[in-house]
Amino acid sequence: MSFGYIPTDYNVRCYYKNGKWGEIEISSSESINMHMAATCLHYGQEAFEGMKAFRGKDDKVRLFRMSDNAKRLQSTCDAILMPQMPVDLFSDMVKKVVKLNDRFVPPYDSGASLYIRPLMIGTGARIGVHPADEYLFIIFVSPVGPYFPGGFSTNPYVIIREYDRAAPLGTGAFKIGGNYAAGLRANKLAHDLGYSSEFYLDAKEKKYIDECGAANFFAIKDNTYITPKSSSILPSITNRSLMQLAEDMGLKIERRPIPEEELSTFEEAGACGTAAVISPIRCIDDYELKKSYVISKDGKPGPISTKLYNELRSIQYGDVADKHGWVTVLD
Repeated sequence: MSFGYIPTDYNVRCYYKNGKWGEIEISSSESINMHMAATCLHYGQEAFEGMKAFRGKDDKVRLFRMSDNAKRLQSTCDAILMPQMPVDLFSDMVKKVVKLNDRFVPPYDSGASLYIRPLMIGTGARIGVHPADEYLFIIFVSPVGPYFPGGFSTNPYVIIREYDRAAPLGTGAFKIGGNYAAGLRANKLAHDLGYSSEFYLDAKEKKYIDECGAANFFAIKDNTYITPKSSSILPSITNRSLMQLAEDMGLKIERRPIPEEELSTFEEAGACGTAAVISPIRCIDDYELKKSYVISKDGKPGPISTKLYNELRSIQYGDVADKHGWVTVLD
């Protein structure tokens, strides 16, 4: 199974009108009826999340860090002047849509999961640049396989200096469509050159590692888990989870600026996010400067990245104890 959209039975919706959220609605339609002057179409009032449901060996379905996704969505909504979705309402809608589509949750040992896409859009009509007065929150789901065709294997990446994903004081720290639209050209260039994805340097100085395509970057060196600190990076829930697991394993944690030259010193490195969990990095090439930083000398995932990947997946599928309280098991 690839990482793509597959129709399921139902989605759930909730409308914001007259200053309050309405009741949860169930729909089997894949379409949205929307005003042509809706703010999501003209002024980018659009926010989304990405999370997954996993079927365990016991046949129970588990949701991973659902409340953290709800809180991150609230932060994004604050940033672009949309009403906050209450955590309880968000959680109720996620549980409902997963239960309604239970037959699409892939079986244990399939290597697949049910991807969950919460989406909020401004639907109120505006001609001037102002926030809408009406909004739609919708959640749909789709069974998915690995984000990269090779699954958990090393991939080549390339630094693209020609484009910026987000400015330091812009919207990079929020999960909105505009950030991804800004990266489409760089992503296409990376793929055209034969790489799995693109790497961004900081937009201000072009000196420090920022985001890795649509994922966070982390590296391992001297028993330390290192990840960039930047105001233009999306706060990845997967990265936060890996930092906690690394700490549990006895590693030190560093969140700090990472100069490009330091890439040559790392023992392991990876891109991390909901879709791929961890994509180990084989090498990072600087396209403009014609440099290459080889991370994996033998072309295989490193031992710490492998251990982190297996531990996180084991928690998500219910194979090991969830001592941090990250998992919600559905009835």
